[in-house]
This record gives sequence, structure tokens and C-alpha cells, in this order.
Amino acid sequence: MESTYHHIEVSTANDVFCVHLKNINMPEHEVHDLGAEMLRMIDEDGCRKLVLSLGPDEPHLLFSVFLAKLVMVHRRLLEVNGRMMLCDVNAEVMGVFKACQLDSYFDFAPDSTSAIAALAGDA
Repeated sequence: MESTYHHIEVSTANDVFCVHLKNINMPEHEVHDLGAEMLRMIDEDGCRKLVLSLGPDEPHLLFSVFLAKLVMVHRRLLEVNGRMMLCDVNAEVMGVFKACQLDSYFDFAPDSTSAIAALAGDA
């Protein structure tokens, strides 16, 4: 897949889109752009199974805006009968998800291999 994204690196494993952040340090406006890129991946590139790696290094960004974008992407995927899994989430970042009560909203996997395997079984 040819990269047309500025904030994410995308690869595919069968029909699963695997996403990594290119830069773990993003100002707020770039987080908004990141969200737009992920929506474009769903709407224009046909992503229905998404694995988003949040590691191995912890992202340093405005978490409230980032979490809002993740919720937006997750909702969009649900609208098109898609699914998203987050992986490579360290304990500190998971603490943020728990504090925001989003740890039960998202699906998590320990690593991308596990996430891809979990999503590959979906029809």
C-alpha cells in the first residue's frame, strides 16, 4: 500500500490495516489531522479491521484530544461494521484509558500479532 499519510504508517496483513504513529510527539492540530487521516483510511481506502499500535514508546500528546479522535474512529468503524483493536499499550497509557473509563470501550491486545490474529477471525 502506497503511503499517502503524514501522521501514520499503514501496512496491511490480509484485510487488517495495521497503523503506527509516525511521531509520538504531536501538537493538538496534528492530532486533529491524524484523526482525519484515519477516517480517510476507513472511508476511502476501505479499512474495516484496524489495529492501532500505541507503542513501543509512549505517545506524548494531548491525550484528551487524542482519545476523542480514537472514539471518533472507533464509532466510524462501528457504523461500517468494522472493528478496531489497540495494541502495544504500556501500563501508564492503559492507566489513562482506565481513568477515562475507556478501558472497556476499546478492545486491546498485547501486540500487533495478537491483534491481527484476533481480527483475522472476524468475517
